[in-house]
Amino acid sequence: MNGTMHFLNSLGLMALLAIFYGSLLRRRMSSALRKVVMGLLFGGAAAIAVFQPIYLGSGVLVDARNLIVGCASAFFGPLGASATLIITAIARVHAGGIGLSAGLASMVIAYLMGVIWAQSVRSRLNSTFVSFLALGAMISLSLLGTLLLPAVLRTKLLSEIGAFSVGFNLFGAVILGGFIDRERRHAARESRLSNEAKTDPLTGLLNRRSFQERYERQAQERNRIGSALLVVDLDHFKDINDANGHDVGDIVLQSVGRLLSDTVRQSDVVARMGGEEFVVFLPNTEFGSARSLAERIRQNVQGAGLEVDGRQISITTSVGGHWHHGIVDLAVALKQADVALYRAKESGRNRVEFNLAA
Repeated sequence: MNGTMHFLNSLGLMALLAIFYGSLLRRRMSSALRKVVMGLLFGGAAAIAVFQPIYLGSGVLVDARNLIVGCASAFFGPLGASATLIITAIARVHAGGIGLSAGLASMVIAYLMGVIWAQSVRSRLNSTFVSFLALGAMISLSLLGTLLLPAVLRTKLLSEIGAFSVGFNLFGAVILGGFIDRERRHAARESRLSNEAKTDPLTGLLNRRSFQERYERQAQERNRIGSALLVVDLDHFKDINDANGHDVGDIVLQSVGRLLSDTVRQSDVVARMGGEEFVVFLPNTEFGSARSLAERIRQNVQGAGLEVDGRQISITTSVGGHWHHGIVDLAVALKQADVALYRAKESGRNRVEFNLAA
């Protein structure tokens, strides 16, 4: 009964850890930091297991630490697993007893089995359930650590609780692995839905709403040299669609979207506003630099060209820009850039025009 309660409590604790892992996935933090945090938490859970073990006498402790260490190694990489292993080893050394060397050896085996599973086994098994069973079976090889125990104690441990320990590792790996896998799927789905809501589905650039949020946020930042807003409009795009079909038109838009992203600086913001119109926000940019970048965009679009099904598609663009100091409302900046764009169109297209703030 004590053994059953111990392992049920351990499973409950690990389920809570998996849920906490899910919350970490939804926070903005690096993958490495997330793994370290989870490694520390798993190490704390394993330490609790060490200090609440099943005693078999003579300093031999049986607990859930190997399952926890093995799962940390399997799911959180070297950084997280090392944190778990170090904390658990410290706890086991503090507990002491004749089984110390065997306990430490079993933890190292569980750690290595988790690494092997993550790198070599999981990707080869089509079934997630089977892969987690395989992880539990591999973690159970930590029982080889009992070889460091005196023969009498080793026989006592294996006969009284060996089968139960293997069963718990199998069951625990499936349960814990399932929890973690579920949290990862949920977090990935939420991230995908969030990205879809923020981006243009055709080009992958920001959509109008997300661009406005980014513009308003970055426009509030300290800026001594000015900012610029560019409206980039493809020339005669309707003719391209009519002559080649909307599929080719979509390819043209995707190509221009990639070209804009490759041309601007990392700090600049690019979005598709709809149809054949794109916008680029250039924070912390002098007027000369903004005009040079706008001209480079025009030249790159003209020089890119596009061949689809053996047909050469010529593309040009007109660019209207608005350069200003201080904070300017997006609607105002867009209106001014549109006025400049209209001049570019009226002057023959495939050119750059700017309006400067008064």
